[in-house]
Amino acid sequence: MGILVEAPLVPVDIVIDSREASKNSDVVSELKKAKLKVAVSALNVGDYFLLASNDKKPVLVERKTVTDFLNSIRDNRIWDQLKLLKKAEEEENVTVVILVEGYLGIVEKYTKWNISAVLRIMDEIIIDWDVKVIPSPNKKATIAWLIAKAKSLGIAEKKRPPRLRVEKKPMGINERILYVTESIVGPVLARRLLRKFRTLRNLANTSIPELMNVEGIGEKRAKEIYAIFNTSWTEI
Repeated sequence: MGILVEAPLVPVDIVIDSREASKNSDVVSELKKAKLKVAVSALNVGDYFLLASNDKKPVLVERKTVTDFLNSIRDNRIWDQLKLLKKAEEEENVTVVILVEGYLGIVEKYTKWNISAVLRIMDEIIIDWDVKVIPSPNKKATIAWLIAKAKSLGIAEKKRPPRLRVEKKPMGINERILYVTESIVGPVLARRLLRKFRTLRNLANTSIPELMNVEGIGEKRAKEIYAIFNTSWTEI
């Protein structure tokens, strides 16, 4: 099994993981506006796969917001992801990149993390693992970099079709719980809800007023969440 679960039609400039695309439709839209040929497919590793012409190396990008980066350190996912990225690099001759998006200063401002500890882990990723880390101040900058990098790798018609044989580790129960919740409210609110209610059962049994006690959830969003768990499904 390769990087791609499903091979997209060629020519393609950039393949976006289907889960990443569903959470960031604006990124997909902006890449297409820049006249890039974009395909959305399930990737076994990484979030963005930038194809290249024969004289260049494809680039595999794992994109993380600062919060995502901290959470991946906390639950040790970062090390499993690094192993998969390095395997892709070695077996498929791609350049792997971790793009960290957002203001790193929030580590000290909004969390109990020691900034020196976070920098030490980034140091380990770059020096010990030999994986490139690119800082991006915001999503707009991330999009601009993706566009510029994809265009630098040649025109779509001359790029090699994608292939990879890296096998992805199945999601654990914790990741599956997060995945389900993210599909309802997105990545930021999902973590806030799970921190407060702990289980999907508790979340499903929560009242609208209780949901509104979570930061970022107003009455309209609370009613939408409540409806999802309390509306009978109708077969189409």
